[in-house]
Amino acid sequence: MNASAVLPNSKHLLDLSLKEKQRFLDSFDFVLTDCDGVVWNIYGPIEGTGQAISHLKNYGKHVVYVSNNSVRPLANYKQQIQSLGQEVAEEDIVNPALSVVKYLKSINFSGLIYAIGTEEFVKVIRDGGYDVLTGPNEPQPETLRNIISVVHDKKPVKAVIIDYDYNCNNIKLMRAQLYLKSDSDCLLIAGATDYSVPVTSDFQVLGPGFYVDILEKIGSKKARVLGKPGHLLGTLLKEQYKINSSQRGLFIGDMIAQDVAFGKVAGFQTLLVLTGGTKLADFQALGNDDVRPDYYTGSFADLGQIVQEVVALENKANL
Repeated sequence: MNASAVLPNSKHLLDLSLKEKQRFLDSFDFVLTDCDGVVWNIYGPIEGTGQAISHLKNYGKHVVYVSNNSVRPLANYKQQIQSLGQEVAEEDIVNPALSVVKYLKSINFSGLIYAIGTEEFVKVIRDGGYDVLTGPNEPQPETLRNIISVVHDKKPVKAVIIDYDYNCNNIKLMRAQLYLKSDSDCLLIAGATDYSVPVTSDFQVLGPGFYVDILEKIGSKKARVLGKPGHLLGTLLKEQYKINSSQRGLFIGDMIAQDVAFGKVAGFQTLLVLTGGTKLADFQALGNDDVRPDYYTGSFADLGQIVQEVVALENKANL
């Protein structure tokens, strides 16, 4: 089976006719792209990505970087994007920590927060002006009496927020449980909800999605998800960038469950690239009930090729 015959409802970009490529480019104004596995990987920029971004910008597209990774500091994102040969405004970098702060401000939240997340994630929340409890990170005596005295502190927590936490433990989940149970109005907010995190093309590790599931069950409430594929993130993005028609946005990602599903929830057009967490074999194995991207292609760099082809067509027509 060749790549272009994988899914009849998903179009391979490079198989489009030249006129179809032109219509494709004219169908969106915003390119919202995942980062890890799409524009770069653990080895550095993915070949041709920086040039493709330049071609898209020159063609009038607004490029926004939307990651589920709040572990990386904002300064590091800027460095990574600069390594692509691109400059970027801070407002065009989006991750769950930043989105959580925007959401809290949008609902005029005030009160104490208990956060399960990395130091960088918590720092962003605190820098947003919020009072945040964390921990404990140190081992606890293994008796229920001692543990209860640690986790049941009766603090007036008004929101439990969870994201990646490499030091997540049972004590933290118990502490979150008691805050959620003690106050029926206590919010449960999630950043990233990935169930697995790709390390290499054939190696993945546990993500925070399972911890979110645990807190939803023990708290008897659904999390408000501010990472992909949460619909609240889509709402924030469309408000922030004034995307009045969802279809004028193209969301690009390498993961079906996070990126393509998010694009669908938000109403964006979706493009799957095969340079990261989804390989051709995974794509071929999709069933009829699975989420399908509108388009797919081998690499983000293919977008640069398409822009060049369309520009050449338009230049010829103007002669």
